[in-house]
Amino acid sequence: MCFARPGYLILLWALVPLSALVFYGVRRKMSLWKKIDATGGISGILPAVSFRKLVLRRLMLLLSAALMIVSLAGPQLCSGQKPVRQKGIDVVFMLDISNSMLARDTAPDRLTRARSELLQISRSLGEGRQALLLFAGTPVVQCPLTSDDEDFEVLLDMATPDLITTQGTDYRRAFESALRLADSGERASGNETVLVLCSDGEDHGYDLGDIAATMNKRGVHLHVIGVGGVQPVPIPMPGGPKRDAQGRVVLTSFRPDLLAGLIKTVDGQLYYSRPEAPVHDEVAANIAAEAAAARWIMAPGQRVPVHGEMIFVALLLFVSGSMMTDVRRPARQNA
Repeated sequence: MCFARPGYLILLWALVPLSALVFYGVRRKMSLWKKIDATGGISGILPAVSFRKLVLRRLMLLLSAALMIVSLAGPQLCSGQKPVRQKGIDVVFMLDISNSMLARDTAPDRLTRARSELLQISRSLGEGRQALLLFAGTPVVQCPLTSDDEDFEVLLDMATPDLITTQGTDYRRAFESALRLADSGERASGNETVLVLCSDGEDHGYDLGDIAATMNKRGVHLHVIGVGGVQPVPIPMPGGPKRDAQGRVVLTSFRPDLLAGLIKTVDGQLYYSRPEAPVHDEVAANIAAEAAAARWIMAPGQRVPVHGEMIFVALLLFVSGSMMTDVRRPARQNA
């Protein structure tokens, strides 16, 4: 059996605590019944409770819920295999929105320069989906994987440092979040994954060796766009230049060393964006080449949907379980 929307299967985990709660209730109900019956002979007044019916009724309702969840995932009976060429590509744009991206050593500032590059790249993409991950000290998914270009552009235009309260720049957490986002897309569509990072190179996180190993293992393509100048400049803030705890003006500059080292590790590509030399056309062309070279994969030759049958069985179990009582049927007496 295979599934058209396997992401829904994660909802089955919700049945684990629910099952524990249900069977705790069964045990408690039987315990209370025995205590009451032992003290007052209540069995002659109220009908006895059947432990077997208690359990069976709740099993039917839980199984009904499980089948409904599985039906959401689009279950299919799959047989045979055939080679299928992957279509499209999933691009996760990673945009640094730390305060240093407000520096004006590139016109009009680093963040605007970065947004412009990502916007032009997104407009050049062909078939596939795109997502936007913003990061500073923590990452946030601004736009999940989508093929709606208009929504993506609106959310990209809204990207500012105000969206993340934890400042600094932590590439590790950003890449971990981007890979999780890409992983969900791969399971759902089977598309190739490309990460496009745009940053000034300042990092306050940790070593990225294991992140690079993960990207290599999964065959994730990486393109890094650097923005900013090499000469230190202040960071403009609403109340004046940003200052440290001692009152000294904080200076920032483009630091390509970390980004260049990461690119060498994952066999990616590094670009340096300047107002007079934008790189969006080059990046888009390289992504298109990667999409054209998408590998062939083996997919089921025949798929027969069975979600309708599962829904029918789930409803049957639900109705049967709802109509069943916990009362034990009295034994027949011989005349």
